[in-house]
Amino acid sequence: MPKLPKFVRYTIAMIFCFTLLAVAVYAFEGRGMVSATPIWQDDMYSVLVLNSRQQGLDIRGQVPEILENFGPAYDNLNMEIENAVEALVEGTRRIRARSVTFDYEIYYANNVVSIIISATAQAVTSRTSVMSVNFNPRTGALVTLPQAVGQAMGRTSGLDITPLAEGKIAEMIRLDPATYYAAFNATPTGQGFYLTSTSLHLLFDEFQLSSVPGATTQIVFDIANIRVFTLSSSSYRISPDRYEVKMMPVRTTLEGLGYTVVWNGATREATISYEERVIIVLQAGVNNYQLNGVLQRTLEAPPTMFNGHMYVPLSFFDQVLNLTSFTVDAQGTIRFVSYLGHW
Repeated sequence: MPKLPKFVRYTIAMIFCFTLLAVAVYAFEGRGMVSATPIWQDDMYSVLVLNSRQQGLDIRGQVPEILENFGPAYDNLNMEIENAVEALVEGTRRIRARSVTFDYEIYYANNVVSIIISATAQAVTSRTSVMSVNFNPRTGALVTLPQAVGQAMGRTSGLDITPLAEGKIAEMIRLDPATYYAAFNATPTGQGFYLTSTSLHLLFDEFQLSSVPGATTQIVFDIANIRVFTLSSSSYRISPDRYEVKMMPVRTTLEGLGYTVVWNGATREATISYEERVIIVLQAGVNNYQLNGVLQRTLEAPPTMFNGHMYVPLSFFDQVLNLTSFTVDAQGTIRFVSYLGHW
């Protein structure tokens, strides 16, 4: 039998390999090795109906109960749900409610399952309180707010956005003081939350953000608008005077946070904008700034020029930019966290 040409032998070998691969995949699928089954499914929990009376308080409604087929963590998660229910019941007793009705919602996004438990108490007036149980569906481990934000942003570590939430509350009070000035107890720490594919929702009890019934009870962040930027100690300057103010490079820092900076050499001005809307104008050597076209107060130090670049004091970023915060570590590295588009 004559020997086949080399290209024919290669073609036959490739067909044989692809056939073996197809058979292997089919076999694995048949044994459940390849599966499109989602990590979190509706059949992993059931509905627990509440119907009891305790110490003069009627407790009604429903909450979820994680089933054993979820995995080894199901019992711990049910304990967290039970603890949330007990805490909400105790809260209704403090306002001397006659009854409380429970309900729930479940969200699953960015590898975080969030069980939102609400309790509507009937006392002199109706009031709704809310808590959440947030966990990783792969492991059943509880997920904190910083961990959830970090995961949603694709980071390997968590991200504390408490300063941004506090800034949002301050902005709400500034824009509508008649509604939100009474929000003295609306600290973001420890609030319920959930994620969608694009946003983070911080949940507050009714009357916690406002004394007006039915007013806003959540703060929403678009994940894409949360920006993080880091500067090493070698990337900024220390003012030569006795105050030793940390001076940040304007273009590098602001463009790292998602803003646009345009320099005008004739007037020695830096114009800072977001989505083509001018926000701030700084002039070298002039110790004030324009915000949204209005001349504002002075800075900690005037903008200065060094090697053709403008620098501003570090305090500019949390005092002037509305929703920006920063931290400085022991090595002098500065991490900025900013939320874009809200002024």
